Amino acid sequence: MSWVDRTRRARRQGRSSANGNGNGNAAGSNGNGNGSSGNGSSGNGSNGNGAVESNAAQGCAETISRPVPELELEEFDPSNPLASNRDRSNGNGSFANGSRRLLDGHAGPPRRPDDRLVDSAPAVPGATTAHHHLTLPFPSPRPFRTSDVHEADVVAVLSAEGRFVFVSASAERLLGYDVRDIVGRDAFRLFDAESIAGVRSLFEDLVARRQLSVSMDLSTTRADGRVLDLELVAANHLGEPIGGVVVTLRDVTKRKEMEARANDLDRRHNALIESLVDGLIMVDAEGRIVRVNESFEVMFRSPRIRILGRNFEEVIERSIRRGVEIFDESGEMLDAASHPVLVSLRRGRRTAGDVVGYRFGSAPARWVRVSAQPIFGSDGTVTGAVGTFSDITGARHAAYALRQEEEFLRVLLDTLDEGIVACDAQGRMTIFNPAARRLHGLADSVEPIGRVPVSRMLLRPDGSPIDPEENPLLLAMSGERLHNVEIILAPSNGEQRKVSVNGQALVDEHGWKLGAVVAIHDVTEQKLNEERLADLAHHDPLTGLANRTLLAERMREAVESLNGVPGGAADGPGSVLESDSTRTHPEHPGVAVYLLDLDNFKDINDALGHDVGDDLLVAVARRLAALVRPSDTVARLGGDEFVVVCEIESGEEEMLRISQRITGALARPYRIDGRTLVAEASVGGVFVDDPATDPSKLLSLADDAMYGVKWSRRRQRRSMTD
Repeated sequence: MSWVDRTRRARRQGRSSANGNGNGNAAGSNGNGNGSSGNGSSGNGSNGNGAVESNAAQGCAETISRPVPELELEEFDPSNPLASNRDRSNGNGSFANGSRRLLDGHAGPPRRPDDRLVDSAPAVPGATTAHHHLTLPFPSPRPFRTSDVHEADVVAVLSAEGRFVFVSASAERLLGYDVRDIVGRDAFRLFDAESIAGVRSLFEDLVARRQLSVSMDLSTTRADGRVLDLELVAANHLGEPIGGVVVTLRDVTKRKEMEARANDLDRRHNALIESLVDGLIMVDAEGRIVRVNESFEVMFRSPRIRILGRNFEEVIERSIRRGVEIFDESGEMLDAASHPVLVSLRRGRRTAGDVVGYRFGSAPARWVRVSAQPIFGSDGTVTGAVGTFSDITGARHAAYALRQEEEFLRVLLDTLDEGIVACDAQGRMTIFNPAARRLHGLADSVEPIGRVPVSRMLLRPDGSPIDPEENPLLLAMSGERLHNVEIILAPSNGEQRKVSVNGQALVDEHGWKLGAVVAIHDVTEQKLNEERLADLAHHDPLTGLANRTLLAERMREAVESLNGVPGGAADGPGSVLESDSTRTHPEHPGVAVYLLDLDNFKDINDALGHDVGDDLLVAVARRLAALVRPSDTVARLGGDEFVVVCEIESGEEEMLRISQRITGALARPYRIDGRTLVAEASVGGVFVDDPATDPSKLLSLADDAMYGVKWSRRRQRRSMTD
């Protein structure tokens, strides 16, 4: 059952079940009455009581509950637009119950005795006084029909005070609320507190005719919780037969959603077009420019504000007159009509990849690749065209530079001291520059280009042969990146060379392997220099013994070794130190540091010269090195001072024995440059068995011990002299 049918049924049941009494006095055409629906009294030109038949009420109900609103206007009192005096059922000028009712069935407040819509016409003698009905200013009354008002619209009439006079039945369908009791209520109560002031101000302007009509967008919530977007249009009809402000509400939710989607899509399109690196232009069927993006503006120095709406061909012609040159890839000048975008527009065919050059005055030429596509309408006709401009100036310059680079590379490869070898994807060599030929010892008659690389002349740094799969060029081909890989080139007819190899695979932009390239750098002299520098950094240049730097490192390692139990190291050949292969657990492990200097070295150096002195120091160094084990350290501090660091396994007694043996070994004569020289040494030693000892203090302790020995020997010599 529809809402209309339910409404009609409810009203019929209400009139048949309700009881009421009504009294009315008629005076002329006015009357008073009280009652409820279904019963009432009305004035009929004289005092009396009367009851309206139920069929009259039924007829009224049929009239006032139409589903699509039709306004058959009755008399309206300008001071009370809710008044309605025409009785649709019996034609006596009033409703059966003496109250006013709108066409949709809403009852308004009762009429007062002085509620006169218009002055009554003079009474006709012998006739019953009747109400005069207002008529529309048309040849015949024209009610609202469904063809006049959209069936989804809600039509309401408001009084000058903003109260509802009429609300169409479609309000319930639109909003989902029961609106039967809304007539007579304040319309402004439907607005929230923030909006009511502005709405009331617009309404007052409308009533005062400062505006003839107003419109606004509203948002509300249906009874089921769904949010609606509404469009409100209000017009002042207070002075017309309607006698009120007519308000039309239309549901524009779908339209708003479509507009939002269209706006969002338009924003996306705008963002996409403006983000393009390529310039873009769009023209209509007449060739007028309707759109360009920022890249186009920058590319052609044409702000859109200056060219939008202008004919593209005219813009080009004007630019040519101002000195802009436009030419094709071969340099042939182009006229405006030959531009690819205009050609595509005229022919209705796509053009792609046309290269066009532009020159602005004396500036360098700018090259663009133009693609154009016609735009077709729904009927198949061309409605416009769109063109894109890719700046290829850099690419053309790069191509020219590449040709120059290739020539430069050829000359460079021929003059490089570094060997360059490359191969293709099949492993056949494609580049073998002169430096590479020289490092490999190839004769001029040997041509390596087109051959597969071999490894028979390649050695590892330790001198062992390299396996064929370890060939640097093949490793680079497999995808391995080579960085400073050291190998030895050992040609059969030349000297060996140490080289450093760097290389990698060659791939195209799609990742397909093109081959590999290696660079061979001769590091033979570099390695020799590095070895010399490393030796000088840790050894005395005269004697070859450890210097202070290496000595400090060896003393630190020796002290740190006290944290564990050191194993006995086998003595070297000719060592004077005790060696016991069965001693695996030291009785009292420690470290002995001996500091010694030659007692009469200054006299020998002054008397025989520095060369003899240097030879003597070398002889002392050799004798000390022969005394100790390979794991021990002999160092020269400078001048005639030497240091010996030994691992001790039997405590201080062993340390003293070693000191005595060093003293005895150095006291033996030396044969230097045909002379026999004697250079005794004062030896001071210190024993350490605590791993927490500071290694930097060992030399100071040994120095104190040495000077103690030297002082004792001097006293002994004096006593012997005396």
